[in-house]
Amino acid sequence: MQFAERMSWIDSSPIRKAFELARTVENPINLSIGQPHFPCPPNIVEALCKATRDGHTAYTLTAGIPSFREAMAEKYKRENQISYAHPDRILATSGISSALFLLFNACIDPGDECLVVSPYFLMYPAMLKFYGAKLTALPETFAPEDLINYQNKKWKLIIYSNPSNPTGRVLKKEQLRALANLADKTGAFLISDEIYELFDYDKEFFSIGSEYEKTVTLTGFSKTYNMTGLRLASILGPLELIQNLTTLQQYTVVCAPSVTQYAGLEALKTDMSAYINDYREKRDFVYDSLKDHYETSKSGGAFYFFLKIKGNDEEFIKRAVLEQKLILVPGFIFCDNHSHVRLSFATDWENLKRGMKALQSL
Repeated sequence: MQFAERMSWIDSSPIRKAFELARTVENPINLSIGQPHFPCPPNIVEALCKATRDGHTAYTLTAGIPSFREAMAEKYKRENQISYAHPDRILATSGISSALFLLFNACIDPGDECLVVSPYFLMYPAMLKFYGAKLTALPETFAPEDLINYQNKKWKLIIYSNPSNPTGRVLKKEQLRALANLADKTGAFLISDEIYELFDYDKEFFSIGSEYEKTVTLTGFSKTYNMTGLRLASILGPLELIQNLTTLQQYTVVCAPSVTQYAGLEALKTDMSAYINDYREKRDFVYDSLKDHYETSKSGGAFYFFLKIKGNDEEFIKRAVLEQKLILVPGFIFCDNHSHVRLSFATDWENLKRGMKALQSL
């Protein structure tokens, strides 16, 4: 069969391969999964069911139901200090992946130069290359003054996740301001993927959209409320961009799932502090367990550690499976080297303790 050439530029995600590997191992220690281990809170599930019973199963407006967009605007104002947030500047999407699909389709032409903070969410480089963009990786440890060297290019897009998947790093205000300044000087779209914003263990998270109005802010419900399969996110951005993305959504997914938007309304009212506190304790436990065994930084957010290992990441993972039944994710899919593995502590305590013992012995 003859497929488009660009299909050869992407491959099945190694994370999905890790899921498949876990199925072949009896009683595995699975620390690869990038989704919360806790169930979706029952009040959100009930809101979803009620929306279904009430007949809210038809198409919604392409941009999303008005009450959801209004609630998101209030959320951005209250929690992210983005004073200009308005329903007209918000688009409900079928998850962050769909939001990125819309953005890349609408904004990227072949040959466009894009700056990606590294290590990065694997979808960024995969899909940008799919659309023919040229990528430059910016280490997440950059200092603001380092960006002087990046001002001579016509960047089309600057993108990062904050907190980071896969490292858990929370970018400093000074770094974010420097990225906004670079975007303003070069005309780039500044895309701030904030899907892990609530997993902010040391209260360091900052939305640059509160200071830089041209920011494209992505917010998702998947990780915060374990609504990964329900597919709901939103984009807050300049009005002209949102109008174009809304038009594009008409011809793709049509709208975000109707009943999920009603569940999202309930999610925004839900106190997740107990869940976050549990993950903070797990973050501390992982760091204390591994700091003397691996080179790593203490995760500030999300639910990952990026461990530097000796040797090759793919060989390390094979050994971890064979010797300890431990499932991890290779680091090369998040950066340009094979020196790290990603660990997720989004799991129950028994599994996490088994995982720490396994890693200490490898």
